[in-house]
Amino acid sequence: MLNREQIVDLSRKTKRNIQIKRTFPEDADTLMPLGLRETSLLTMDSAVTFADILKVSNIVKQIAFSLNTSDYLSFQCLNRNLYHIQLNGVTDKDYWLDKIKGIGLIAEVGYLFDESTSLNACNIFDIHKKFDPKRPKNAYMLFYKFFQGFTDKLYYNDVTAFFPDEYSDPVSQAKIIESLQKYIKSNDNDWSYYKKVEENLNTFKELFTTSIIRELDIRFDKKEYFTCSKFVEVLLSLGHEMSAVDFFKSKNEFSDSVELPQTIFDEEDNLRYDQLELALNTFRDFLNDKITITDELFQDKYPVMVLYTENFVQDHLIPYFNKQISSNDDLDPNNIRIMALPTICDHMSVYLVDKLTTSINAGESYKRFVAEFIQLYLEPEIQNFFDTMVSDFTTKTEKAFKDYQEQTQLKQREKDEELFQSLKDRTLTNEELLDGKTNFLKSFTKIFKINNNASKSQADQDLEMSYTLQKINNKLQNITSLISLDLCYKVIQSCREHMEKIYYFKTIKVFESVVKAECQEIYKTLIWQLSENHIKLGFETALQLLQDYDANETKLAKLSINGTSDDDNKVEPLVQFTELINIGDIILQMISIFYNNELIAKGIINKNKDIFNDVVHTKKVFETMLDDYVANGLNIGIDKLMDQVEFLFNTMQFPDDFNPDPKDILRREILPSKCAVACVELLSEHCFLLTGATDKGTIDVFQQEVGERFFDEAVKNIKKHLISEDGAIFLIADLNYYHDFISKKLKQKNIVPYFAGLKSVGQLYLISGKDSKELGKLICDVGKFQGVFTQEEIYELVQRRTDWLKVRKDVEKVMYGLGVSDCVIC
Repeated sequence: MLNREQIVDLSRKTKRNIQIKRTFPEDADTLMPLGLRETSLLTMDSAVTFADILKVSNIVKQIAFSLNTSDYLSFQCLNRNLYHIQLNGVTDKDYWLDKIKGIGLIAEVGYLFDESTSLNACNIFDIHKKFDPKRPKNAYMLFYKFFQGFTDKLYYNDVTAFFPDEYSDPVSQAKIIESLQKYIKSNDNDWSYYKKVEENLNTFKELFTTSIIRELDIRFDKKEYFTCSKFVEVLLSLGHEMSAVDFFKSKNEFSDSVELPQTIFDEEDNLRYDQLELALNTFRDFLNDKITITDELFQDKYPVMVLYTENFVQDHLIPYFNKQISSNDDLDPNNIRIMALPTICDHMSVYLVDKLTTSINAGESYKRFVAEFIQLYLEPEIQNFFDTMVSDFTTKTEKAFKDYQEQTQLKQREKDEELFQSLKDRTLTNEELLDGKTNFLKSFTKIFKINNNASKSQADQDLEMSYTLQKINNKLQNITSLISLDLCYKVIQSCREHMEKIYYFKTIKVFESVVKAECQEIYKTLIWQLSENHIKLGFETALQLLQDYDANETKLAKLSINGTSDDDNKVEPLVQFTELINIGDIILQMISIFYNNELIAKGIINKNKDIFNDVVHTKKVFETMLDDYVANGLNIGIDKLMDQVEFLFNTMQFPDDFNPDPKDILRREILPSKCAVACVELLSEHCFLLTGATDKGTIDVFQQEVGERFFDEAVKNIKKHLISEDGAIFLIADLNYYHDFISKKLKQKNIVPYFAGLKSVGQLYLISGKDSKELGKLICDVGKFQGVFTQEEIYELVQRRTDWLKVRKDVEKVMYGLGVSDCVIC
């Protein structure tokens, strides 16, 4: 029996009869060609001639389709029967179809080869990519003509003078090698032949590539870049792109000899812009030089520059700046350097990326690629930068508020020392000072009391009171310094600067959500620091001073020291507290403006979607805290203001104001009393303190509360005095004065009826005792008093008439229909 190798050998011998005898192995059924298994002419022990084999069509076809092109043509010529009958027509056409398809051509009915075109081994694959399936042999033989000679040389490994003289150009030679890789695939049906040719071609290709790279190296060192571009084109056409890239990288490494600034920071870790720009210019010039070389060598045939730039950024550019901003505790204990990262990145964009020359090889998007590479390899430092910025802002803000508080306390202690020393120099000896100062500083609330201890001299007591009073006054004057508007502004400005540095990286998609989160965290830190470390402490201290203020004791203390009172009737803590409210309102407005301009406008917070965000909640808590402090302070302030009003009523409202001596009545002008004038002046000075310091709603509530409380004090004052018919006109003058202030100056409509009703109270005392019945009717007519007083309250007020005992019976008779004398107890 014939095996495949013997059949192939037979096909190469023309017009010879060969007798072959072979026994099949155990797996002969699987190895034997289909035609041999199907024929009945062959048996295990039979001997056949070659002529007998050629009579079997299936065997002939199997033999033919396992032959390479040259062997097939030889086999076809063995005899006329093979040439004209068995290997003709459909069989022959199918063979050539397989061949032409093997080299990668596409069938197209009616396709014609343009014979006028000058064809050669270099351009045939570029010109003809299709064939007419009706004439496959004609198409294949055209390729056979150009490449079979090269194939035969490869088969016999005869590569000396492999390329004819017309193909001396390395580019043409590379093109032929590339075309041969396609052509030899048409003979892969003859596997041993194909593998031998392929192996020899690959070996030849490697030798050829090595020689090209060696020549490229020589020419590159001579800077003959145009010639180098030809060799690069050869490497690319042979599929050795990485060899070309590796060669370019090896010849264009960023040498350590390139001079870069040792540091871009000064001794205080401040960024030196001249050194930063020098470093970036060095990197820029290096890249621009490589862009020029790349464009000459590669043009736009293979994107070398993009990959080269990425490696350059990763291996040289970023490590240099990472080293510069390294948070080494010895070099940069406060992490100041890393906070310059946004500035460095911005300068990279301006002085490096934007000034790169246009790259043909890298394309129009080259600069964008460079920027993205920088961002990509800076990601770890950027994340570290975010963490540093938040912690830095927190630390600096805490320190700023702590330092301010310590300085304020130190200044207060120094003022107290100076005050005590100045008072002591006038009244005490050094020995008395030591004894007195120790006692005074223990508790100034006790010092307010006038000491009646006989063991102390009057001078000791006067010094004690004077020191305490001045000390309290100093603290009251310093209420506004409890919260520093300037410091708060600087902290808010610092927050904005930190946030802007973080926001710089928002354009990096991977950090978009991180930037928002970090900016929100800084804003929450700002609110917390302002609240806990400054504003809360300031307001609580102010509220305590306001709470401890006692107008009466202060007045008495002044009187005891000076003998007279030169006070201007101001409730000093309330005046100072309103200034504090003004500061708080300004801070709140700055926070709101900052929130709208930095968080809302920049999209860090979506006011429509983020209503439950921690930032929104934190801001609302802060606003509520300020509102509560303002409300509590104003309530205390109103209490102190009413204490002052009460003090004025007690000290300036004399008994004869409303019950004058009949002898003096004619000499007295009908004017508001000094007490009334003082009260209105006091109210006028304090009711408008909040104007411009807070919103109108708060001002209205404050003024209405003051008006209502003053109304109560005025009523209480009336109840403390006896009022005669002659004095009624002076009471009415006071009440009219109060009414005019409320209705014309304060203009709070809600409380005007109170004072209109109060003004009518004066009529209770103006009616003559002889008209007691009219008086009784007036009491019963509650409508006359604007509905402000009940009948019982009016009855209580009318009892302050000096002639009440005389008119009581008649008045009650009108009110109740009977008098007390009409009651009989059985």
